[in-house]
Amino acid sequence: MSSPQVVVRGEAMLVVEPEIADVDVTIRVRARDRQTALERCSARQDEVAAVVAAAGDAVELTETTGVSVYLEVRDRRAPGEPVASLHTRLTLGRLEAVGELVVALGRLDDVTVSGPGWRLRPDSPALERARLDAVADAIRRARQYAAAFGAELTALLEVSDVGHSGYGLRVAGAMDSMARFESSDIPLDLTPARQEVHGAVEVRFAMSPPDQEVFRA
Repeated sequence: MSSPQVVVRGEAMLVVEPEIADVDVTIRVRARDRQTALERCSARQDEVAAVVAAAGDAVELTETTGVSVYLEVRDRRAPGEPVASLHTRLTLGRLEAVGELVVALGRLDDVTVSGPGWRLRPDSPALERARLDAVADAIRRARQYAAAFGAELTALLEVSDVGHSGYGLRVAGAMDSMARFESSDIPLDLTPARQEVHGAVEVRFAMSPPDQEVFRA
C-alpha cells in the first residue's frame, strides 16, 4: 500500500522598492516636406542625445522603439503636412536622477516625455526571496494538513515552480509630462511606486499513515 500524500500550493507576496525606471521620449515634428521633417527630427534627436549624455551613467540603456514618417491631413480642403516621429525608451538605474532628466527633456521643443515606469531588474534578489518564501509557506501548510490527520511529513515527492508575477506592473506613481519646461530649476519630487512580487510553488509530500482515531471522531 502506497503512503498517503499531501499536495499543497505555497504562495508569497513581497512589497519592495523598484530598482530601475523607464522613461519614454517621443520626438514629433511637422514640416512643409518630408525631407525637412526628417532633418528637424534628426536635429531634435541630437538634442535629446546631448541631454541623455549629460545624465552620465544614470541612464543604463537607450533603445529606439519606433520611427514613423507620414502625411497628416487635418483639413480635407488643404494638403497634408509631413510628420516625422521618433520614439526612444530610456532605462535609468539611479532613481534619484529621474526627475532631473525628465525636466531637462521636457524643456526641448517637439519632445514629449512620459513615464516613469518603475520596475525590478530581471535578476532581482526579490524574485528569489519570493520563491523561497513560497516554498516555506508550502512546507508550513503541508505540516498543518498532516498534523490535522495525526501524521507527519516523511518525504518530498515533487516540486513544481509555478513562477512569479506582479513585479514591474504597479505604476501608480508614474507621471506623464506632456508640456515644455521653461526652466531647468523646476523641481520634480518623484516617489517611486513600490512593486508587488508574487511567488508560487506546488509541492507534493509523502506523509506517515494517519491516526485512525481522526476518522472516528
